Amino acid sequence: MDKRLHKIALIEVVVLLVLWQLLAMLQWIPEYLSSPAVIGKELLAMVMSGDLFSNAAASLYRSLLGFLLVAVVGIVLGIAAGYFKPIGVFFTPIVDVLNPVPKIALLPILMVWFGISDTTRVLLIFLTAFFPCFIATQDGVHGVKQVYVWAAQNMGASRIQILWKIILPAALPKIFDGLRVSLGLTFVMLFSSEMIGSSNGLGLGFMILTADMAGRTDLMFVSIFVIALLGFLFDRILLAVRARLLWWSENRG
Repeated sequence: MDKRLHKIALIEVVVLLVLWQLLAMLQWIPEYLSSPAVIGKELLAMVMSGDLFSNAAASLYRSLLGFLLVAVVGIVLGIAAGYFKPIGVFFTPIVDVLNPVPKIALLPILMVWFGISDTTRVLLIFLTAFFPCFIATQDGVHGVKQVYVWAAQNMGASRIQILWKIILPAALPKIFDGLRVSLGLTFVMLFSSEMIGSSNGLGLGFMILTADMAGRTDLMFVSIFVIALLGFLFDRILLAVRARLLWWSENRG
């Protein structure tokens, strides 16, 4: 079924690109919307010059560093808040209050504190993607069936053993769900965080900003395409890791 859906998605993309190119050739769409042929030519030129790789590498560094911080801090705090009641009582109200706040609204404050730097960008990515990971992890811990915990206690397991051998494995499906949402948000916020400018002149979001000022829609579409491609590839990697670690969950039902 998955292969069939992939084929349908591929056909839809091809049809859309062909239709777009046809409309551009017939001049039925504005010239500033460019065309797949022009965008592809610019993409190839950037690949040959190496500019695409340097900008993509800068963006990947920021987004993956932010995601790594989210994974470590979000999972650790989520497990602690879900398993140890005093920690949960402390963190849950804070998360409930801060989660609805648009994180982009914090950008001016971060810029005052850290300037236009990678620290600002990574922190903005972290603050945006942290909450889904934390909430999903905490919910995963809360969702573990109590009968498993009772059985482990009856066999003399300590709290740490129960956490490591019962709680964590049972919560992993929810944890990966949260990580997947957080990963998508890192690439969404990557664009916004780089639109403020770049200290080293590199980044896919910064490319979109400079292309917009120059009226280069073809270059804008190249940057958008690469961001989408990177997000898709890392999402597939995360799903592959999930399938590898949670084989028992993937095959169940």
